[in-house]
Amino acid sequence: MNSRIFRSHASMRIQGLEEIPLSTMSRRSDRSEIHENGSQASSFASRRPTINFQEILDELPEPERETGERLRRHLQFFFMNPMEKWKVRKQLPYKLVLQVLKIIFVTAQLILFAEMRMSHVDFLEDTTTVMRHRFLKEWNDDRDALQYPPAEGRYSVYTDQSLDEHLSFIINSYYAIQNDSFASFSYDMKKANNLKDTNVSLNSGVDFTSIPFIEVHIDRISNVTVNNNTYDFDVTEVKDLKTLNLTSEEVSQIQSSDSNVRDILARKGVTFLPEDALKIATATFKFKLRTIHYSPTAGDQKPECYKIVVSIKFDNSRHSGQVHVTLSTVVSYESVCNGRIIKGVGWSTDALIIGGTDIIVLILCFLSFVLCCRALIKAHLLQSKTSDYFENTLKTKLTVTDQLDFLNLWYLMIVVNDILIILGTVAKISIEFRDFDNSLFTLTSIFLGMGALMVYVGVLRYFGFFSQYNNSKIKST
Repeated sequence: MNSRIFRSHASMRIQGLEEIPLSTMSRRSDRSEIHENGSQASSFASRRPTINFQEILDELPEPERETGERLRRHLQFFFMNPMEKWKVRKQLPYKLVLQVLKIIFVTAQLILFAEMRMSHVDFLEDTTTVMRHRFLKEWNDDRDALQYPPAEGRYSVYTDQSLDEHLSFIINSYYAIQNDSFASFSYDMKKANNLKDTNVSLNSGVDFTSIPFIEVHIDRISNVTVNNNTYDFDVTEVKDLKTLNLTSEEVSQIQSSDSNVRDILARKGVTFLPEDALKIATATFKFKLRTIHYSPTAGDQKPECYKIVVSIKFDNSRHSGQVHVTLSTVVSYESVCNGRIIKGVGWSTDALIIGGTDIIVLILCFLSFVLCCRALIKAHLLQSKTSDYFENTLKTKLTVTDQLDFLNLWYLMIVVNDILIILGTVAKISIEFRDFDNSLFTLTSIFLGMGALMVYVGVLRYFGFFSQYNNSKIKST
């Protein structure tokens, strides 16, 4: 019964087209309206020399003629769109159904990942804000607000006394971070230095000798000599790295008076004298801290350990007397974080939803990848079979354009977006299991974003078929 329906449908499509070149017969389903229009078909035929393949088939022996008829029916069915295949075989467009399901679950996955990413970005921004208030003297809330024009000028120092106050404030804040901060900040003890001074412990629970040193990175030129309106500049760039291995007595002296910081730093090889104003371009103070992030209002309520690299830069590159001060942070996730969570339940509802969505997306993308790869392989086999028949039997070689008609670029794009979404989902699962760094967040965003975009574009192919389906329903009624 199906063969009779297919044969009758194929005969209707062949009727009036026997004089049209094969290249116009083998165009995809989106050109089917052109094929069904006799006047447009004749215009195509007038542009290229026509070959009457029906006469050639009639002259062939019976076995080869039957092979040609079967190949023609196969080609006609291959170049039908899903709606035409539905009318011929009542075949469910399962690829379309699969793409619609992919859109639903990929969209849900993107929403859940956006909430996770937003929580992470908010934490990074809040951490930078806290560091500025903790280590920059007289930093206020107005500087945190992004507004134009800004309420205040750039954060800068102008005098030696102001520079001493800022340096003293940084050192005092660093050695008192665990006492004065409401947040759970601690030192990065992983690479702590060992200083033989065990008399004083300035931090509760942390021995002073275990506190890591502050690093000072200085970019300057080699030498400057100015005498009686004559100058001598040696502009050779020099990069110095100094370590502030301060003792407890020196820290106490800095805490008692800001004026002591200049002499103490000079003993460590760090000088900010007036004659150094033309030499020093930038001076950056760097140190590392650790913190634990826990947000019970977020969907994922597991604590996370982070390492914070704080850089405070004094920029004197313009040598104008105004030294700009900026603070930046690099927050990285620490996978080695000892501890446990005591709670009465196992997996939370949010964790189950996130994990279930990821699994469903992986399954749908894998099925879509397999089906589209199978369709591409079958198209390649059909193209090879058609080329062999034309060359060996009809003594005609298919053009490159005719051969490329067998390549479905929509399926190729779906294969690419399936690969991107699978990679993004695997990276997202890795993030959820706390095995990531900041770059993995960005990579996951790129994979999932590009994959989702291509999913939406891929479904656009099927929208043009609905008008044909509606027209066929109207004609049938």
